[in-house]
Amino acid sequence: MSDFEITALVLAEHEVFRREFTALDDLPGEELAAAWEGLHAKLEVHAVAEEQLFYPLLAQEADGEQETAEGVHDHNEIRHAAAAVGEQQVGSDGWWEAVRNARQVNADHMAEEETDFFPPFKEAVDEEQREALGMQWLAFHDKHEEADGLSGDDAKVAEVVATEVPEGDPSL
Repeated sequence: MSDFEITALVLAEHEVFRREFTALDDLPGEELAAAWEGLHAKLEVHAVAEEQLFYPLLAQEADGEQETAEGVHDHNEIRHAAAAVGEQQVGSDGWWEAVRNARQVNADHMAEEETDFFPPFKEAVDEEQREALGMQWLAFHDKHEEADGLSGDDAKVAEVVATEVPEGDPSL
């Protein structure tokens, strides 16, 4: 498996999320806001990239539409949990409770993707296409660094399912 195929890149980001959520515990108060802001932006870029590149193809596979609906629902739940963090005073008990909730919602989603979504996707989509999607994934991240141009609004399952992923188009 290539390091640049989409599931490898998604897994690598999952590890980044696990590390960055854990790192929050050890940061001094004055660094928490910036660290959370960066993590929150990464979560949104990741979600939208999956909704535009990974989930549309997943939806085409057997049971893929149901898995796609679950994934989009999870992304929206993560968006809501992350927004709740922003409603609290940084470093307060309420803030930490909201961060723990966002972390758990995200962890549950990542585990589901890794165990339930990736294996059938990798079986159904050949490595060449997964690598092409990986290149698009990287281009998407470059274009939307810090969540530039992304709204943070809830995704709609029907729109994600209907998304056509342009083959080899790195301009996303």
